Amino acid sequence: MNIMMNLLKKYSQLSHCLLCIILSLSLMSCAEQNLSDLEEYIAETKAKYIGKVEALPAITPYESYQYGVLEKRNPFKPSVSLVKSIELKRTTNGIQPSVARNKEELEKYALETLYMVGIMNNDGQQWALIKAPDNSIFRVREGNYMGENHGKIIKISESKIDLKEIVSDGLGGWIERANVVGLSE
Repeated sequence: MNIMMNLLKKYSQLSHCLLCIILSLSLMSCAEQNLSDLEEYIAETKAKYIGKVEALPAITPYESYQYGVLEKRNPFKPSVSLVKSIELKRTTNGIQPSVARNKEELEKYALETLYMVGIMNNDGQQWALIKAPDNSIFRVREGNYMGENHGKIIKISESKIDLKEIVSDGLGGWIERANVVGLSE
């Protein structure tokens, strides 16, 4: 039995060697194939697509600039003429909102959020009905105030309310501005 096993092992080793030799020969035969068609295609492709690279543009040298800070005005400080005009405007304008009067209920709302919904007459006095953002209705007349910009009601007509607002001019003073609240439908 031992002899039989030895023979089988030798036969198995021999078959493995024979298989390796056959595979090596088949690979060598593939390598000996004619590759001239592939080489010809590569040569044609190289000849067809000849690229040209343009020259780089000339680089212009950097010219430095020396900024003279000491002779320039500081951009973060107002000029003397601007300060004088602001002070002159403050003293000559005379317009400013009254801080002594109590604010009315409609002055806590922005004017854009208030709507005129109607008018009514009561003993010869004309009143406008105003709807606030919280859907409450207010009754106002000439001389009342509404809106956040100290808007005093000047005139009430059937289609609109004319106001005169006092707003900041952005320079520390105040200016008057006309505004209208129209009848909403």
